[in-house]
Formats: sequence, C-alpha cells, structure tokens
Amino acid sequence: MRDDRFGATLGQRERMATLAAVVFGIIGTTLVGVVFTARSGQLSWLFLSLPFALILLVVGRFAPVGYRLAGDGVHVERRAGAKVIPYRRIRAVDRAPRPLAGLTVTGSKSVFGRFGRFWNGTLGLYQLFLTNRESVVWLDTEGGWVGLSPDRPDEFVERLRPRLTPTPGG
Repeated sequence: MRDDRFGATLGQRERMATLAAVVFGIIGTTLVGVVFTARSGQLSWLFLSLPFALILLVVGRFAPVGYRLAGDGVHVERRAGAKVIPYRRIRAVDRAPRPLAGLTVTGSKSVFGRFGRFWNGTLGLYQLFLTNRESVVWLDTEGGWVGLSPDRPDEFVERLRPRLTPTPGG
C-alpha cells in the first residue's frame, strides 16, 4: 500500500520569516525586558515577550504540518486539528500558477507559512494552507480555491485525481 501522507516542509522564505519572528518577537523582547528590569527594578518588564510568545503559539497551532489523502477527503493536518476538504466538494486539482498575494481576511502571511482566508481580484475569496509557496497545488472547490503545498506535489496531484468524483458532462 502506498503512503498517502505528504509532509509540509517550510520553504526558504517561510523558514526565514518564522526564524525572524522567534528571534525578534521573543528573544529580542525578552532581552529588552531584562534590560528594563535591571534599570528600573520593576519585574513586570520580564513579561514583555509573553504576548508575542502567546501569539506565535496560537498561530503555530493552525499552521499545516502535513497533508493526507484519507477515505473522506483531503486532510490538512494541523496541531489545532485537521481541516477536512471532502472529495465530493473538489471539482478539479492542478498546479497552475495563481497569485498568492491578497488581503488577509483571517490568517498568517509569513510566520509558519501562509494559511487562512484571503481575497484578491483574480481568485476572489480563497483559502491557503501553505508552508512553501514554491510548490502550490490548487483545489477548485465548491467554496472557492484552496491552495496546499505538500512535499512531492506532482505525486500528490497524481494520487488525488482518481479520488475525485467526475462532474456531469466532464
């Protein structure tokens, strides 16, 4: 039996953005907090990095960690729980280039990848579950476009296509 699990490796840009967020958002504010505590004597400065750490913790829970072709649909594996896209709702799959830039409705545009809901004039309202913007697989669904970035994207498309329900006349 073939493995229907695909990794979600961070691309170079996403890795750098995540590293920068950790270094500046947590380590940098911790050091500033230590300096301000030493100068002022107020211990509350030590908690300066706490909001940034909590934001990164929450955002990281919604980032894709893998993709799986399961019996009921495409599973976007996340620490916060899998997002399931049922096969019956997927009309087509391809790797055609499409614009990723758009207005963030709810989501992250760099730290741990690009994921959430977005809007742009070309795609309208769309969802991204990307960890690498260089290997995007697009799902044309009843609810709009969905972008994924599985490791081995061509193999992912090859294994997904036979699972899709043919549409009438197509």
